[in-house]
Amino acid sequence: MRVANISRGDQIMKHFESNKANVKVPEGYSMTVIKLYFWVGLVSAILLRAIIIADYYSGMLSKMLWYFGVIGYLFFFGHRYHIAKRRFGVIKDLNLLEKIESRDQLTEEDFEGLNYVMWSLSVSKERLNYLVIFVFSVIAIALSLMLDFGIVTLFT
Repeated sequence: MRVANISRGDQIMKHFESNKANVKVPEGYSMTVIKLYFWVGLVSAILLRAIIIADYYSGMLSKMLWYFGVIGYLFFFGHRYHIAKRRFGVIKDLNLLEKIESRDQLTEEDFEGLNYVMWSLSVSKERLNYLVIFVFSVIAIALSLMLDFGIVTLFT
């Protein structure tokens, strides 16, 4: 088996040549990139929830929040789709699920693939992002209901 690093843009792929097939195990993104996408998703979530409040005061502000929130989500969810696709590709290309279920002996490529998938899951900020989206959704709904029923007024 021969292992070589192949650069593709800002991604470095480990390329394994064996008698089975050519398998590419991606290397993970830097923590800077991971945090950047986390903040894009977080800010987008907050902007989209703030529309409920902004709509009481300014239609133009609501539209601006909507556009910025949706554009941010395009980047965030495009990135999340790419990550999920990479993880799935590694699992599928190396037949990792079948090998684990049948307790087959794992090869060096299999361990590289498992390492990538496990590392990617462990550094992902998606759990925190989901929590923040949930909390801000509850706050936005509660504040909107209080505004609707006149319990509270903002900026009047």
